[in-house]
Amino acid sequence: MKPTRAQLHDLYYYLRLNRRVDEQLTHLYRQGKVVGGVYSSLGQEAISVGTACALESQDFIGPMIRNVGAMLVRGYRPRDVFLQYMARQDGPTGGRDANTHFGDLARGVIAPISVLGELMPVLAGIGLASKIRKEQRVALTYVGDGATSTTQFHEGMNFAAVLKLPLLVIAENNGWAYSTPVAKQMAVRDIAERAKGYGIAGVIVDGNDVVEVYEVTRAAAERARRGLGPALIEAKTMRMKGRAEHDDAR
Repeated sequence: MKPTRAQLHDLYYYLRLNRRVDEQLTHLYRQGKVVGGVYSSLGQEAISVGTACALESQDFIGPMIRNVGAMLVRGYRPRDVFLQYMARQDGPTGGRDANTHFGDLARGVIAPISVLGELMPVLAGIGLASKIRKEQRVALTYVGDGATSTTQFHEGMNFAAVLKLPLLVIAENNGWAYSTPVAKQMAVRDIAERAKGYGIAGVIVDGNDVVEVYEVTRAAAERARRGLGPALIEAKTMRMKGRAEHDDAR
């Protein structure tokens, strides 16, 4: 399903907002106002924005530290993000946590877990609850290329595949798991190839083309709502910075 003119406007708006928030976080970090690290999504905004805009209001998302764009689509304000990073009392967690470790069930946002891949079984569980209740609800979460090699990823993916749960997994392949290249952690060229082992749909998209990301996610979500099971969507992208703001990318 191609986005309407109004939806294209929203996609562009949130892409620009995501980029501007990341730029401001960099300024705050260099001014010494951020508590902890800053994990930029610079260059990967189209994945967060395209996937989040493709969902319905009743759906759930489980973002990672580089998915600020998805949280903005879900109604969080830039102010919320800045206050959280600065550990201020008026931030989403009242200054008790850092970066994007916050969520809101009313917004359909599950708080990120530091250990990558851990949200897989959590969102699979939400998909199971939706199926049992016969709700037209989809659960979506994000993993990096490195997280696809974790136990939690495999267990969550297999669980969702066997029970045909409405789970969408977005694998953000920016080529590096911290400093480990993809070629040194898996024998297949494309992460989407792994979908065959679970017996589910696997798709590759250009992670820097927000319209393509939107259309593929929208189609996978509608398929999941019809009871046809989960999908693994590999978004090819690039990291324009190091792992975090304190990393010079060497």
